[in-house]
Amino acid sequence: MIVTLAVLAYVCALSLFYVIVIPPLAHTKLFLRFLPRDMREAAKDHPDPPRRRRVLGYLLTAVFALAYVGGLVLIGADALLSGCGFWRIFGRYLLFFYGYKVFDILVQDQYIVIKKKYFLRFFPETKDCKSWDDRSFNKSNQLKRLIAFPFVCALMAWLTVWIGK
Repeated sequence: MIVTLAVLAYVCALSLFYVIVIPPLAHTKLFLRFLPRDMREAAKDHPDPPRRRRVLGYLLTAVFALAYVGGLVLIGADALLSGCGFWRIFGRYLLFFYGYKVFDILVQDQYIVIKKKYFLRFFPETKDCKSWDDRSFNKSNQLKRLIAFPFVCALMAWLTVWIGK
């Protein structure tokens, strides 16, 4: 269980680093997909960063994705080495996914995006958008993920047990 919490802390820290570093490196259209609709409209003509910055952004994204997958593999491997069965592995994955989602909602969405308006420094054309004060801008996507997590965790636990046999 300690490995699961350590991986969760690691992925949250890495995600925070990613959210803070990636805006000036990302392709504008790709980055804007994560912002509310009125902000996407206001910033649709925002210029892309130079090519070398975008390449660095793609490399950082790949490293983050590999670290995320590696963390999930580590959680599963540790559970198998600890002799956990399906339900305990399922619980570890639930803890990881819901823990990360709480971090994502409270820290990244509510604090960084809404309260601190961090992305306003990269997209000043969104200054007058009403979504800067909308605390529920991503509610439907977050709700879909929260509903899907138990099914994803069950599948991952089943695969972990199957691979471990």
